Amino acid sequence: MSELTKKFDKKRLGKIFLTAPGPTTKQMFSQFLKARKDPAGFLVEMRKKYGDVVQFPIPMLPVYLVAHPEDVDRVMRVNSKNYGKRTIQYKNLALVTGDGLLAADTDSWKRQRKLIQPAFHHEAIMRVGPDTVLVTDRMLDKWDNLADNTIIDIDDDMMHSALEIVGRSLFGIDLAGDVEKTAQATLDALDIIVARARTPITFPKWIPTPNNRKLAKALKQLDSAVQRILDERKKITAVAGIDRDVDMLDLLLAAHDDEGGLNSQELRDQIVTFIVAGHETVASSLTWTWWLLGSNQEVQKKLQLEVDEILGQRAPTVKDVEKLTYTKAIVDEALRIFPPGWVVSRRSLENDVLGGYEIPESAVIIISPWTTHRHPESWNDAESFNPERFLPNAPTPQKGTYLPFGIGPRMCIGKDFAILESVLMIARIAQKWNLTPAGGEPVPRALVMVRPEGGLPMYINRRT
Repeated sequence: MSELTKKFDKKRLGKIFLTAPGPTTKQMFSQFLKARKDPAGFLVEMRKKYGDVVQFPIPMLPVYLVAHPEDVDRVMRVNSKNYGKRTIQYKNLALVTGDGLLAADTDSWKRQRKLIQPAFHHEAIMRVGPDTVLVTDRMLDKWDNLADNTIIDIDDDMMHSALEIVGRSLFGIDLAGDVEKTAQATLDALDIIVARARTPITFPKWIPTPNNRKLAKALKQLDSAVQRILDERKKITAVAGIDRDVDMLDLLLAAHDDEGGLNSQELRDQIVTFIVAGHETVASSLTWTWWLLGSNQEVQKKLQLEVDEILGQRAPTVKDVEKLTYTKAIVDEALRIFPPGWVVSRRSLENDVLGGYEIPESAVIIISPWTTHRHPESWNDAESFNPERFLPNAPTPQKGTYLPFGIGPRMCIGKDFAILESVLMIARIAQKWNLTPAGGEPVPRALVMVRPEGGLPMYINRRT
């Protein structure tokens, strides 16, 4: 054992050794309901109680929670080659996204990333500006028909708007007619895969259990959306002389390497991946941002002052984002407190040492941005909403302390797209409206993404 490795009395559990502190089997059973009801909060409690490396007493499979920023950075960036995605989390996610960029393991992912990267070059991402404003204004037109002090479900509105923006910016199609069905299909599919991950015995997809029927219906709707996207593109390309910008779908269709281009299944998997990840994560972030702003009216007033000064009454553009520093700081801070992807997992390919403890080959490593963003060595007063942490003159967060989009080679390819979209949408809404909570504190529901249980009711009032 390395001199740097902390001493811990190894104990055998089934066919594995416990190499790090953690709850006993009895303690795990006593926490079972808590872990199911509030898994994100459960992981925070585990770190507080047992330290930065926690091993769970699971027979046959070594499972560790890793929470310290240095160890998180090692797994996701410094020694990322030693950690793959062959875990239950991504196996179940692949039931929806297939072998798309989000769920693909190492070798498949490398090829995909190289093929898809050009679709997220600077010029392609710039499309999000006018599309975000158009979709946001479409939503605000509906609000204009409502009286002041009307209660809306901001979660629902953010979900539908984010999906419309993905359709327009990435695929060049207006999904407005299908947005409700597709958004619901996404939620249904993600709910099912979470249920599968939490159930020790799952049935093959072909057995018509209630959950499998629900999943099949959701996948049928997602596949229908993909087919509509591809059919619309065929119609457009069949007409000569149409002047339009190249979008992500054009680049996906054109992408190829020595192995050729994307086949029909690969193309479907990538489109579904971006439908699911491209709107669910942004919608979650925007929903929680509005909750934080509504609960902190002084911050919302500062936001309004900035957009009034920079924009006046005109619509924001991508060029305005670098000037909207406080607006972007709000987005960054909301992502710290409520990271949509609250947990990720990796599988060790070889032995390693994390936090001074031996990590064996084939161990499952759980990393929770929700937990690490609340680590006392990462952030002071971590539970408080303080956008000043992310202003340009603030210290740059150390590696491993801030990871709403991941870090290292598998950082989310759509990070810049999501940030631009979020800043522009918040700025546009803040120009005209003030939002306040219409109920008690929402309960975070940590599924694939973190969303408020039962939606998020808020009062909307026109700014005077």
